[in-house]
Amino acid sequence: MLAERETRVLLSDPYNPQPEKTLEFRLVYGGRLLGAGKNDTRSEHKHEIRRIFHDQLRIFWQKNTNLREWECPNEKTGKRGKVWENAAEHFQLNGIGYVPLSFDGLGVACKLDILMLRPEAPGQTLIKGGDIDNRLKTLFDALRIPKVGEVAELPTDEDGRNPFFCLLEDDSLINHISVTTDLLLGDVHPNEVRLVIAVSLWNVVHTTLNMGIF
Repeated sequence: MLAERETRVLLSDPYNPQPEKTLEFRLVYGGRLLGAGKNDTRSEHKHEIRRIFHDQLRIFWQKNTNLREWECPNEKTGKRGKVWENAAEHFQLNGIGYVPLSFDGLGVACKLDILMLRPEAPGQTLIKGGDIDNRLKTLFDALRIPKVGEVAELPTDEDGRNPFFCLLEDDSLINHISVTTDLLLGDVHPNEVRLVIAVSLWNVVHTTLNMGIF
C-alpha cells in the first residue's frame, strides 16, 4: 500500500546553516491552490492568497516587540524611522506600499517548512516530470510582493491593506524549502488544500539593520 505522506527537501543551503537564535512563526492557508503556468500565471489567484498572508503578517509585526520597534535610517532623509514605514515608502506599486519581512540586502536567510494537506490519491508526488508541482510555484509567488504589471488592476486602497505586509521581496531569497504532504480528509474540492508554513529567519551577515530583528 502506498503511503499518503511524502516529505521532500526542494531547496537546501549548506553554507548558511540554521543557528539557535532565529525568528520563527507560522503562516496558514485553507482554500483552493491552483497551479500556475505560462498560459495562465494565476496572478489574481496569487494576490488573493497574498492578502490572506498580509492579514497574518500585519498582526505578527504588531505583536512581535522586535519588529514593532525595528528602526533604520530613511534612504532619502537619513533620519531613523520604523523599518515598516521606510519599506512601505520604498516598495511602491499602484499607490500601495509593500512591506516585505525579508528583502535584498538585509542579509537574512529564510527557511520554509511546509505541511500541505491535499485530497489526492496515495502516491501522488510533488515532483512531476522533473519539475515541482505548479501549485507550489503559486504559493511561493504569493509569499512575495507583486511585480510591476503582474496584477492588471489593483484597487488603490486594497480594502485598508496599505501598507501591505508580505514575507519576501522576491522568492529567490528563500534558502531552504521542505514540503510534507499528507491526505486531506473530508468531502472537499480536488484543488482544496490546508497549508501550515513554518517560517524561520536568521542573519547570515551581521549588520546593524538585521540585528534589530533578533
